[in-house]
Amino acid sequence: MILHVGRRAQYDSGHIAGARPVALADISAPAGESKLSLQLPTVEQLTTWAQHNGIGDNTRIIIVPHDDTLQSAARVYLTLAYLGALDRTSLLDGGYKTWRSEGRAVSTVPAPTATMSHFTPHPQPTLIATMDQVEHATHDARVTLVDARLTRFYNGDGGGYPRPGHIPTAVNIPFPSVSTGGLFKTPTALHKLFLDAGVADGKPVVTYCHIGQQASLLWFVATLLGYDAQMFDGSFQEWSGTDRLPVIAPKTP
Repeated sequence: MILHVGRRAQYDSGHIAGARPVALADISAPAGESKLSLQLPTVEQLTTWAQHNGIGDNTRIIIVPHDDTLQSAARVYLTLAYLGALDRTSLLDGGYKTWRSEGRAVSTVPAPTATMSHFTPHPQPTLIATMDQVEHATHDARVTLVDARLTRFYNGDGGGYPRPGHIPTAVNIPFPSVSTGGLFKTPTALHKLFLDAGVADGKPVVTYCHIGQQASLLWFVATLLGYDAQMFDGSFQEWSGTDRLPVIAPKTP
């Protein structure tokens, strides 16, 4: 099973033959069910999505980002990992952009209607950090919080959220720094990024961003490097909107 991640217009413009389109809205809580953006829906809702896309208990899944926007593909990967399909899910390095640039066959024919498959979820809730867990991590030197946002947001650009700044103790690894032109940097280079940011080997990691999309990419990389990683789904939107929780605000000039 090949899942093409991007806008419908992108999928229609070309994809690997047989690939099925998936958008983040397909795997997010419906509007009105949460005050937060891009939240994981119920396991039942995700199971229905998987079955209707022909994903069964033994389906091998390859996620293909349409372009350099790897964070959306990583979010799909995380969702499937959350459902218990981590060991049979892969993300295509370079995605459709590299596939096409190498002259490989592409198609504009939509995938046929999927045959309903039986999918047994094996939820992995420990992959997702709650706000209480993140609050505890701010007082636990054994855990490293990683802010995946661009540095300007980490340093205090409000970004449209209630309070500017970042979660206390968090280090910053901006999400674009892990790839070049849609290709992931080498494991050695990625490991150096983490070490240089202050993420020591062997330490559990919790990633966050604005709403849990960019953080999914840093979670993916942390997992790839062997860290015990979680992703804070509510991310800074939830944290900054909770007045009782501290924020490291920008310094006043």
